Amino acid sequence: MLATLLATALSALSALPLPLGDEHDLLVFADGKEVPCRVLLETDAKVVYRARKKTSEVSRAAVKEVQSVERSLREYLARFEAIDPRDVAALAELATFAEARYLAGEAHATWIRILTIDPENEQAWTKLGGVRRRDGWELRVRGRFYTLEELRTRASDWQNALELRTAHFLIRTDGPPERALDLALDVERAYLTFYDVFGKPIELYVFDEVPEIHVNTDPKDYSAPPVAGRAAWFERNANVLHVNGQQASERGTIIAEFTDALIFNAFRRTLAKTGELEPWAREGLRQAFAAAARPAPGRLVFDFTAPYLPHFQAQARDAKPLTLAQVLRAGLASFDSGSDQPRYVAQSYTLLHFLAFYENHKYRIGLANFLRESYLGKGGTANFFEALGVNEKTVEAEWSAHVQAVAGG
Repeated sequence: MLATLLATALSALSALPLPLGDEHDLLVFADGKEVPCRVLLETDAKVVYRARKKTSEVSRAAVKEVQSVERSLREYLARFEAIDPRDVAALAELATFAEARYLAGEAHATWIRILTIDPENEQAWTKLGGVRRRDGWELRVRGRFYTLEELRTRASDWQNALELRTAHFLIRTDGPPERALDLALDVERAYLTFYDVFGKPIELYVFDEVPEIHVNTDPKDYSAPPVAGRAAWFERNANVLHVNGQQASERGTIIAEFTDALIFNAFRRTLAKTGELEPWAREGLRQAFAAAARPAPGRLVFDFTAPYLPHFQAQARDAKPLTLAQVLRAGLASFDSGSDQPRYVAQSYTLLHFLAFYENHKYRIGLANFLRESYLGKGGTANFFEALGVNEKTVEAEWSAHVQAVAGG
């Protein structure tokens, strides 16, 4: 009973507006000048920022201090990692930290997390806009006040789904609030990892758009995927990741589709157009991210140092593996269906791994350059080999040797 009432109440709480601002980042230059802005890219060499709708670039040496959503988010997640997730006092301190750092969504979710542990917590109710009356706490929803009992009529169906706004995403789910709160942490951990691993080498800007993640626990509410039976799929036109909550155990597929959302939004924001990666590169990135994931609710981590051996072993033991030319020239359909689909998926991953890690990363810069150019429509095999600075025969031989070495390990 309490869990049902609380889930319904949290759905109403989540509908409250969040105080979001436009430019809460700050650059402090070496001469002491302070510039409120949005930091789009920060590397060891430079900082790219937007201030008053103008994008500028400065050398990192010219900047004394950087305050950004991403830096604050990283610290918020590190602090959460260091506390007992059921310690109400520690969570309240963390929520206050998030408020001070303009992480409105994270603060909001943390106050809700406190209510899942302590349903009568006065500080959390107050922060979330509750009003204490004679019979207990009430919420104002669309101009009316409701008790928890009255909110039962707003049962947790998809029409009244719980919504959680994070620093970069909007989550909607009719599932248990505790799972939604953990998901809110994990999607941001994945976001930061994506930019650390892929974003910096390719110099991808952070995105301002807000992709939605819809997690349906009732299959009838799950939007039909383009490939029947798929546990998740990213709908580009709507910028929505759809997840079938009944297939939550299929983490690889879900993380791969989430990676699609990151690729789409990050490249579109950086290059100011909606383009397309080469199919093999897109699938390779999806598989790399999925293979590196080490799931733990609210504490998702990624390990890219350990190769995913099943893909390497499948290629190494294949009597008729695909050629390099076949992988490079394959269309999207090859990675979605057909008798050779497992081959294309596995070999796109091993090819990407080879390009990223072979011989002290000697192809990594070329790969990054090719990914940017291919998104702009300058893909193709000729441009691929030009970006790497080597011919097809050499790449094929080195890739094959890399696969055999990893598979044999």
